[in-house]
Amino acid sequence: MNRLIAYPGGSKGAALLVMLLAMVLAFSAVLIASLAQGNPQIERQQKTLKALAQAKQALIAWSVVQGDTGTASLRRPGTLPCPDKNFFGNANSGNASGSCSSGGETSIGRLPWKSLGMEQLYDAHGETLWYAVSDHFRNPTQNTKAAVNSDAEGSLLLYAANGSTLLTPNGEELAAIVFAPGPPLSGQDRVALPDAASSYLDAFNGKNNAKAAGPFIMGPVSDSSGNPVVNDLVIGISARELIAALEKRALNEAQNALKSYFAENGSYPNPAPANGDNCTSPINKVQSTTPECASASGTCYGRLPEDLLAPYVASWFPQNGWGRVMIYAINDNGVACPTSLNVDGKPKSYVLIAPGTARNGQNRQSLLLSDYLEDSGNTDGWSGNPDFVTPGAGSNDQLRAE
Repeated sequence: MNRLIAYPGGSKGAALLVMLLAMVLAFSAVLIASLAQGNPQIERQQKTLKALAQAKQALIAWSVVQGDTGTASLRRPGTLPCPDKNFFGNANSGNASGSCSSGGETSIGRLPWKSLGMEQLYDAHGETLWYAVSDHFRNPTQNTKAAVNSDAEGSLLLYAANGSTLLTPNGEELAAIVFAPGPPLSGQDRVALPDAASSYLDAFNGKNNAKAAGPFIMGPVSDSSGNPVVNDLVIGISARELIAALEKRALNEAQNALKSYFAENGSYPNPAPANGDNCTSPINKVQSTTPECASASGTCYGRLPEDLLAPYVASWFPQNGWGRVMIYAINDNGVACPTSLNVDGKPKSYVLIAPGTARNGQNRQSLLLSDYLEDSGNTDGWSGNPDFVTPGAGSNDQLRAE
């Protein structure tokens, strides 16, 4: 039975996400199992897809809980482990490599199952899983990495088996991808070259699963004679779904900080202006100190103030600029703010929204709230309108209010 890393305090939202993934996985397994009886090919596929889903779940769980330990300047929830690039079968096999690549680029290798705290996973043909990670999310070994927050983007592209349909259009790029290599195809020698990605992963029609930066292709694919040319089964982790899990943790951190601030001061902090200094600046290099998006007296609608909440949050929160990507509004705070602040007509003391990753057509960092939020009832939230709504089904925004 696989062991997943336990969540520390402040990660309840992420834990719920992993539980949801497990429920989806269980339902899918039952459905496939009902179809697989008596069909060895479907049974093998079922086993492989289950292993891929377990790997995806473990990677998201591992990523969400990063940031509380390690070198202060490298604390970054959302980091994904480096692939296992150790020689196959040696003592370090199964562990993430210390450096993802010498050039700081996207990297590919085997799934680092030991680093993830789980048992080794195999596909239905007894092969270990492979894994590629976007440079935007790879584990930094030096203080040179950009922040990971709601504005972070994936970079990996995945195509359907026809080789032309892009499964990851603009805004849906992947943060990581996991491969089940299946049996060797013609030209692949896994005995002579046990550590070469090309011995396991396939290429076709300008797409190459063995190349660290791809673009990648979804198998299976056969040639005109019916011979397999790609038998890799894959599963992706989009930046959107990884950020959604991270936002649950960041929102919980923010709400706890607001609660602590209120307990000490008797009021909630004023927002930072939407156009305030540093409030639209990306953090290109995570450091122990970062210029802050600061609160301003008289401001009622804007961004979460990084300066006033810094004493109440973990260091990774301001270091990754989470305040500047969150929309924040308060009711009357002694500065003539509207007393009618509400969500769906119910009065609130504050409203806090994490916007999810940018959708196609949205540009970050921006002074337009429509570049962050999808619901028309919320996109005027910087104009002084105190009426907010619960995000709809088509939105990737997450709203919290008290």
